Amino acid sequence: MGAAYRQPASAAWSPPPVQKASDRPVDAALLKRVPLFSEFGEDDITAVAGVIQSRRFAKHAVLVHEGDAGDALFVVVKGNVAVTRLSNEGKESILSILKEGDFFGEMGVLDSSPRSATIKALGDVEVALLWRKDFLDLLGRSAQMSLRLVLTLSTRLRATNQAIQAASYQDIRTRLASLLMNLEKNFGEPVDGGTRLTLRLTNQEMANMIGTTRETVNRMLNRFWDEKLIDMRTANVVITDHDKLHAILR
Repeated sequence: MGAAYRQPASAAWSPPPVQKASDRPVDAALLKRVPLFSEFGEDDITAVAGVIQSRRFAKHAVLVHEGDAGDALFVVVKGNVAVTRLSNEGKESILSILKEGDFFGEMGVLDSSPRSATIKALGDVEVALLWRKDFLDLLGRSAQMSLRLVLTLSTRLRATNQAIQAASYQDIRTRLASLLMNLEKNFGEPVDGGTRLTLRLTNQEMANMIGTTRETVNRMLNRFWDEKLIDMRTANVVITDHDKLHAILR
């Protein structure tokens, strides 16, 4: 059996203050790389840059609380955030992880409903904030932006349905393999011997994503390591046998 995987203790989530000397303008060239605005012409991008604001948050900061007023759309400019909810028993579930270029908060902006989830920074994060009035004005001006918004919402709904179905019949081994495959797709980079996951999650965070305990995730990761499916000798997990790991899902 491989060496024991030593996972750093998971720090409790807490809402430290925003690192924000001020709301800063967002560079137009950076906005052009955001999928939601990628079809905009130069004039439209300049218009967006004129109304959007940038804010920075420290690791573990809460950007949005479930139940807050949904008065703005957020775009992840740098870093990664977790979309979370608490069960009636107070147990946290991580619904998804958003990376640079992804956005959140669109539901509250569109229907004026309270926030449906809590958003937490997985590391130092910079987000761009677009207030409801400005966002709705942009939607009215751009059919492409409206289409991209609809496509993103459709993709998220499909992913949610798949996750619900998977949780109803997949065992923990399969769920963890599926999570690693998704992380490889969204956060993987080629390295010697496999694919390195650039996003570092604690065992507790993984457990919160697949509905199990930290101890179970630790044991299963070590089994995958013993089976030479992954390598955990460094701080970032490396997937060393994509095909065999993917075969677990069949």
